[in-house]
Amino acid sequence: MNMAHAKLDHFYLSVKVMDRTIKFYEDLLGMKVTHREEDTWADFDLGSGFYFGLINPKIISDKRIVGNNAIPVFGADDVDAVFEKVKKYGVEIVSPPENLAFTDYPYRCFQCKDTEGNLIEVAKYERK
Repeated sequence: MNMAHAKLDHFYLSVKVMDRTIKFYEDLLGMKVTHREEDTWADFDLGSGFYFGLINPKIISDKRIVGNNAIPVFGADDVDAVFEKVKKYGVEIVSPPENLAFTDYPYRCFQCKDTEGNLIEVAKYERK
């Protein structure tokens, strides 16, 4: 890695119930968790050395807040099919699938909260 520049290596969400959250993201991503450290940490290898992690905030600091830490966007070929999959978890739907009118390219997405209250987006878009 060039020391003068940084690259995004991984991101993680703070979660309350590790097993429940792993099940949700295994289903959403269509893959099994890659690495797990009991109820403290779990991650998914998304390829090219990029990881998506889940962390129990109690091991780090009481100042960690669960929910709305960031808005990770997951790409999908069929946003509507993923929406139907996510609904079975009974999670809060923030916005149903829609085509955004304010982009210069086709962008279809929905937003929901995961099982822990973190806001996520699932999208398909084609930049020109």
